[in-house]
Amino acid sequence: MEYHLKCYDCGSVYGADAAFARCKRCGSILEVKYDYATLGLPKGFESQKPRHRKYLPFYPVKKLVSLGEGESGLVRAGYIGIPADEVNLFLKVETGNPTGSFKDRGSSVEIAKAKELGFGEVCCASTGNMGLSIATYADYAGMKCTVFISRNGNREKIHRIRKAGAKIVLVDGDFNKSIETAERFAARGGLFLCGDYHYRKEGQKSVGFEIIDQSKKTPDYVFVPVGNGTLLASVYKSFLEYRRMGILGKMPKLVAVQSMQCDPFVSAFKEGREIRHIKPRTKADAIAVGFPTFGFEALTAVRKTGGDATAVHDNAILWVSQKLKKHMGIGSELGGAAALAGFFEMRGDDMRRFDGKTVVAVITGDN
Repeated sequence: MEYHLKCYDCGSVYGADAAFARCKRCGSILEVKYDYATLGLPKGFESQKPRHRKYLPFYPVKKLVSLGEGESGLVRAGYIGIPADEVNLFLKVETGNPTGSFKDRGSSVEIAKAKELGFGEVCCASTGNMGLSIATYADYAGMKCTVFISRNGNREKIHRIRKAGAKIVLVDGDFNKSIETAERFAARGGLFLCGDYHYRKEGQKSVGFEIIDQSKKTPDYVFVPVGNGTLLASVYKSFLEYRRMGILGKMPKLVAVQSMQCDPFVSAFKEGREIRHIKPRTKADAIAVGFPTFGFEALTAVRKTGGDATAVHDNAILWVSQKLKKHMGIGSELGGAAALAGFFEMRGDDMRRFDGKTVVAVITGDN
């Protein structure tokens, strides 16, 4: 499909061969804008098995760098020690991806685009899962990789990133400081900057596509954890594209979930204002982002779908994660279990709100 890049803020337009992640005029993030008239879906597209590579016509690359990402299960939630009997509750379980999280979907597209543009080296900022995913896919593609991560980051994740072949640079500060450092490094060295930018967003759309393709009935609600907001913005874009193609009718309501110990998005949504940076204090490192890069797009997604947002205490997220493991055998890190914890938090406030509804909670990872 033909496309160009457009700045979300000032509207500046760039060609598909642009190799930078932010607008040259105002510094805002870019968006992939497709000419949908050039979309060619293969015969029998809708009946094809739901998997990441099925949606290649909706990605801005000619070919994926693939390690078998996607095709994750959409499973009916059985008894997990918390009453939800009146709700059709399903879990989109992303823990089976090659590096254990949904990040691999975006990495398959980002690394493919880096190769198309002729790069041999990439870098990114990460709280852990992103770095592991990018390092793994870059190594598979024969590229060098540097990962910037907070000195206070998850030690086990840092170890795994290093084992995947990446160079680690420890940053004094939080994730947003790591982003600033990675962006400067990429600009100085002429590297391809990976991370929560426009190409990753496109790859992560397959989470939303698969949810629709795997559901016998279009979900009424989809709960998504929010760190940088990229996944929620991606799922929203996939729904919009499926609706444009006539595949999706009713738009699911999107619900954003954060930890109470790091809730810049939820606070902004509840108070009807712009997002402000806060210091992350959550142990859910996968969503420990003080200022979400795609936060403004995620706000639009929640508002446009008539959705909602909620914050849950770390202890409650941990409790849900333990119940998930004990009763369903599904492992999940704290960030990965946040969406499900958010569902139970909201249902506890209004026991009948979701009765008779079909709800999907995305379990994003288990690192």
